[in-house]
Amino acid sequence: MAQTETENIIDHYPERFSRRLLLWALALFVIFISAIGGVSLFIMSEPELYYPFRLISALNLIETLYPEEFRSGSIMKQARAAVFSQLDRYSGYVEPEELSRLQEEFTGSYGGIGITITGHDRGLAVMSVREGGPADRVGIKTGDIIIRIDDLTIAGLNNSRAGYLLRGKEGSPVKVVVARNDFTDTLRFDLIRENLKLIHIPYAGLTENNSLYIRILDFEAGLSEQLKDILDSSYETNKAKINSLILDVRGNPGGLLHEAIEVCDLFLDKGHLIVGVKGRSRWNSREYFSTENDVFNGLPLVILVDRGSASAAEILSGALKYSGRAILVGDTTYGKGLVQEYDYLSDGSGIRLTTARYYFEGNIYLNDPDADNVDSSVGIPPDYYINSIEYEPFPMKLESSQLMRAFAVKHQQEILALAPFSQPPPKWFNQFVDYAKHEHFEFQSELTSVAKFIRDEVVFHNYSEAAFKTIDNICRLAEDDDQRQFENYQDYIKQRLYQLATESTFGRARAYRDAIVPYRPEIFLAEKILAGEVPD
Repeated sequence: MAQTETENIIDHYPERFSRRLLLWALALFVIFISAIGGVSLFIMSEPELYYPFRLISALNLIETLYPEEFRSGSIMKQARAAVFSQLDRYSGYVEPEELSRLQEEFTGSYGGIGITITGHDRGLAVMSVREGGPADRVGIKTGDIIIRIDDLTIAGLNNSRAGYLLRGKEGSPVKVVVARNDFTDTLRFDLIRENLKLIHIPYAGLTENNSLYIRILDFEAGLSEQLKDILDSSYETNKAKINSLILDVRGNPGGLLHEAIEVCDLFLDKGHLIVGVKGRSRWNSREYFSTENDVFNGLPLVILVDRGSASAAEILSGALKYSGRAILVGDTTYGKGLVQEYDYLSDGSGIRLTTARYYFEGNIYLNDPDADNVDSSVGIPPDYYINSIEYEPFPMKLESSQLMRAFAVKHQQEILALAPFSQPPPKWFNQFVDYAKHEHFEFQSELTSVAKFIRDEVVFHNYSEAAFKTIDNICRLAEDDDQRQFENYQDYIKQRLYQLATESTFGRARAYRDAIVPYRPEIFLAEKILAGEVPD
């Protein structure tokens, strides 16, 4: 069985798969006969049979004759890695545990307790708690640190592995121990896992200028149905007010191709090319056209994108941009113009394999078919560019430290008492800067790193004093600039702290309404464009 980003792919390859199955069956038969000494091996002209047999024969000889310790399993893993290293970066081997997680994407639900988590040096930090979920009902809160799952202490455990322990079959029990209030309180919770639908759209609502803003996190199974439900409620309820649309797919990694096609179909009139898929053979080459009429009757539409908008998010963006239906605002998208197929292996593992490129109206490819590198792509350029602050070095370092979340949870009432851009600036901003320094947060720019390296080389090679003074001055200037980063990113930090405090107190939807939509520069620019105020 094979699962693709569109559908079950095997049904479209009867000749290829039956031939391959026959070849592998024959290979196994010859190997078996050879192993028992029944026949001598003859050289096959069919590479699909010959090369796997030659590898297995070599391993058998090594295992029999090599005098030192030999681990065939380790060798096979290295050989597997070498094979995939010759392909594009999106193709690879999938461990059983990861493949199990991917099933959630294909089904749109998972068995768990209803929290989102991130790594912490003492365990797992709870980033958000799903309203009405098992964790919410027992009292687990945003900012809690999970230190034990069942009888296992998870400090130092791989984050992915630790998170996997929280998942399980619906109805199965799990015990969780959390630390709270800077580890002064330790609480134990007994939970029963539930089957929870993935949340693809955490917020949809009207902006101050009556645009319908919809945040889309991914394109996994169930997105199109959730979007239709939201449109049936939000759009129909506020139809008289809504004058434009904003779809936010910033940081959206993509998902299933058929979900992207279903979403595109909502915004296009019948007969537009949504996306074309071109593979190695005619079996996996096809074009998908819109089949319905635009449910918004041509209302102005902006799509917010950034460097993290990839795969299916790019299909939505490209399909609506190149058909003339939408304006793109933000940064150039990631540039993943390839489709992957998942083939399942007998041991529960699998293979993720690129099988096709996709293209848009006007025969526009993200991945040039004539390019030397199959996975190279420049992405989709926006119509109006605005810098993605989140991907700059200092904000990325600050976000990864989790200090903003920890501070916002601890000081949420102080933060919520004053809007982030009130005058004078809220005192909690300076308190956060002091807190970050107290927690030994340090930032060193690439310029500073290079300058220090050159200074060390100048000293090592005993260059002139003048050369040392020059490069030392550059180092000091670079270090001074590093110290000013809190001030340089003051607006971003204040908005994020306000967002995190709002989410911790009132939930994610309220955070979007009160702390994201009114303050994000991308949304503000989109509103201006939709109002006809085209920027220079």
